[in-house]
Amino acid sequence: MRREDGDAAGNFDLIVIGGGSAGSSIAAHAAQRGARVAMIEQWKVGGTCLNTGCDPTKTMVRAAEVLHLAREAGRFGLTVGEAAADWPALMRHVDGVIDTIRGGDGDANVRAGGVALFKDHGRLRSPTEVSVGRRRLVAERIVLATGAVNTTAPVDGLAEVGYITNDDAVALPRQPCSLAIIGAGPVAVEFAQIFARLGTEVTLLGSPTLVLPKEEPQLVDALTAVLRREGVRVETGLRITRAWSADGQKWLAGDREGEAIEVAAEEVMVATGRSPNVADLGLEEAGVAYSERGVEIDATLRTTAPTIWAAGDVTGIYPFTHVASYQSQLLQHNLFADDAPRKADYRVVPWVTFTDPELARVGLTESEARAGGYDVLSASQPFEAMPRAITEGACDGLVKLVVDRASMQVLGGHILSTRAGELIGEIALVMRHRLPVSALSDTIHPYPTRSEALFWAARSIGDRG
Repeated sequence: MRREDGDAAGNFDLIVIGGGSAGSSIAAHAAQRGARVAMIEQWKVGGTCLNTGCDPTKTMVRAAEVLHLAREAGRFGLTVGEAAADWPALMRHVDGVIDTIRGGDGDANVRAGGVALFKDHGRLRSPTEVSVGRRRLVAERIVLATGAVNTTAPVDGLAEVGYITNDDAVALPRQPCSLAIIGAGPVAVEFAQIFARLGTEVTLLGSPTLVLPKEEPQLVDALTAVLRREGVRVETGLRITRAWSADGQKWLAGDREGEAIEVAAEEVMVATGRSPNVADLGLEEAGVAYSERGVEIDATLRTTAPTIWAAGDVTGIYPFTHVASYQSQLLQHNLFADDAPRKADYRVVPWVTFTDPELARVGLTESEARAGGYDVLSASQPFEAMPRAITEGACDGLVKLVVDRASMQVLGGHILSTRAGELIGEIALVMRHRLPVSALSDTIHPYPTRSEALFWAARSIGDRG
């Protein structure tokens, strides 16, 4: 009997339900420690991020950016032949990137690492028992890492008309000529720009008054202007109520402050968000408390059932892959270590919307800080004045810092820029260690780089503080 097979009764040291970013990392680490580990994944190892989310989407973002640059080559004094998207070739490229990151056969990799992989639906039967297909598995430790699922839009007739999600968009057999996207969050905005740059006529339909309503409005306005300049029709403050088919098109009707609006497109994408995947997991039978916001956990990631922990999007806590990775690292310690369990700290969590330019954020917006009772200092530094942005011919965007006047510590940082996701880490580090904003302005930044914008924004606040 191999160690990874458990024993004849299906006994393991650890059962992980879900094989995404968090689940696969936890299972692999436990197996490396010598534990008998079972992982249950009814879909694909790697979860949404690897197979239909982060990795394939960012591959398409990059491809669309390259095509956009080729079409804009004249601005740089260059002549480039006619550039166009080759959709089948792009889909093959996306598949190749996924395979490279996965490292071949994902199932085989898991099993080679000493984890018993069960490709079926897992359901809790008690705090220590899980049914998977016709088998019954038992373990003293169970981890829930089932991720999240796409939410649907409450639009009459939409199910009959048919629609795609972001999961479908990275593997479409054909590029649509026109696309209507219902949603205003990061997924909706990223795909709006991707498809528009690839040559699809795109309409973005959001119910909030701004796209990306959780972000700093000043930066959102600048990004929206970029999208519109690139041909995306942006309709916000619009509630879509009805869908139907006519003349070979899919039609959507909505209302905005009494104004009726109709939009026709070859294809409709629903990108209205994701919710924790808690359906049919047997949570009640195992004594695990949960709500529509996700599985309830304490600071050590333990659920209300002492033998069960949870990590990743199923917890509803910052549904980002980097947060799932952080939680998996905590559990790698908390599940088997002899010393005290470590507690999660979400005080400083950066995130990025991967448009071009990227929109990155960490901490509070200015309005959030003021609502929290802080006496706020803020400063913005546009990239149009930065030499590196000028040399790159990419001057859209700005840096905004939000600072507490009393302590001079950074409360929030916001960047709209090329590679903003790389720049936000400097602000996150300052916030993590509770350094004053002067830590940014006292640091020598290389010239010419975009990081100089952080220096100038920080110096502006220091001069007034």
